[in-house]
Amino acid sequence: MTLDFQSPALNDEQIAALVRLLGGPDEVRRMLSGDTGIAQFATIPGSLSFEERVARGSYGWRHPDLTEASFPLAGLDADDDAHDDRREVEQKLFHFNRNVSSEDAAQLIVEAGFEPAAIADILAFGEAAPHVQCRHPVVGLGSVATIEGKASAPTLWFDGTRRTLDVLWLDGDWHRNYRFLGVRRI
Repeated sequence: MTLDFQSPALNDEQIAALVRLLGGPDEVRRMLSGDTGIAQFATIPGSLSFEERVARGSYGWRHPDLTEASFPLAGLDADDDAHDDRREVEQKLFHFNRNVSSEDAAQLIVEAGFEPAAIADILAFGEAAPHVQCRHPVVGLGSVATIEGKASAPTLWFDGTRRTLDVLWLDGDWHRNYRFLGVRRI
């Protein structure tokens, strides 16, 4: 049987066939949530200062404690060097379709062959894909600092009117709406 998807209204049989073609109900829910499951490649400039990286992201607001003193760029990776011009990485947004702890999210990212994104990765992602944080908050679990007495991670956020660079506490489970950036050095 050939299915005609050209008509503006799909019947139940066509919808069921489309769901099967797309990989089943769970896969369709994942796609509709905005999680493409597709990794993208990025170049992380090595010679930029922390402030230059923040400026390139054009954020409308930044948490006052999101500073290089709290989230240092140096020492993130044995390959990082202030003299490197750039670092190539594969970036992937992870969405778990459920509330998840920071520990579980980080473990699932590692099990998938990635590492939780550090501050340099979050800043590069915010610059390269600013539209993503307007739909979902994006957390970098690879850089953690103590802010206001609590372990906190850098997060790309949208407050309804502007893109923000925030820090969020790691003191509970993350809501199912959150995405977590994972990176793999290439």
